[in-house]
Formats: sequence, C-alpha cells, structure tokens
Amino acid sequence: MNAVRIATLAFFILVLQLTLIPHMGLADVYPKLMIMAIVALVLGRNPVPAVIIGFVLGFLQDLGNAEHLGANALAKSLIAYWVSRFGAEFLPENPLFRGFIVMAACLVNDIIFFSITLRFSIPDILFSFFRYSLLSSLYTAVIAVVIFFVVEMVTGRMVGVRGGK
Repeated sequence: MNAVRIATLAFFILVLQLTLIPHMGLADVYPKLMIMAIVALVLGRNPVPAVIIGFVLGFLQDLGNAEHLGANALAKSLIAYWVSRFGAEFLPENPLFRGFIVMAACLVNDIIFFSITLRFSIPDILFSFFRYSLLSSLYTAVIAVVIFFVVEMVTGRMVGVRGGK
C-alpha cells in the first residue's frame, strides 16, 4: 500500500473516530479505530515503515489534544513496532488471532497513554485501566474480528498479510 493510500485511510479513520464512534459507546466504552488501523496496516511490514505509520497515526490523534501532544504518537509507534516485529510471526493467520493482537495492542496503548497523561500515578493508572481499558479493548477486538472476517470473506485474503493466501 503506497503512502497516499495510507494517508487517505488514516484521514478517513480519524474522521470516523471523531464523528461515528462517539455514538457507538456502551457504558462510556468506545472502540479504538486507530489501533485497528495500525494492526491492519503494519502486520507483515518491516519495523521501520511500521513505526512511521504508527507515529503518523498517533500524531494525527494527538492533534486533537494539545495538552498531551506526543503521547499517542509514542504509544502508537511502540505498538506498531511490536505488532510488525512479533504479531505475524507467532500467531496463525486467523481473524480471531488478529483480534487478539488488536486487544493486546489496545491494552498496551492504554498503559502507555495513562502512564504519561496521569503522570505515573499508579492508583490512577490502575483505576483507569480497569475502568476503561479492559472493556474498551474487548469491544475493539470484537469489532476488529468482525471487520477482519468480512474483509477475508469479500477479498479472499487476510488483513495485513501481503500477497493473500
């Protein structure tokens, strides 16, 4: 996927995250489309382009919150590196396992983001993690599994795998 397609997809996902997702909340829990996009875009890529993709998507998300500028860029860069380096190597090519990667990426993202924004206050981090992160990660993973399954059925190839089946 070339840079123009990635940028267009990133902009589209950012618009969806800001417009549609606030209406999809369940008990103050919202899915994280940026994490799904990062996992879909960086699986099967080399770590360097993956980190660049993660940084750009995180920075786009940071533009909406100037107080913590750079927190999302750091978290998404680390997640993109982790997913590109270890995600496709150790788990089978299956939408359920891709959903597991999305859930783990959401949890790691929230730990990094809460650590920075809550100034490493352990009680606040733990409260926010158990109150928001667990359910949000599960919600995001379920949506990701459905999307990955639909993409596989329609296109005949797995999300994030170069060259298809």
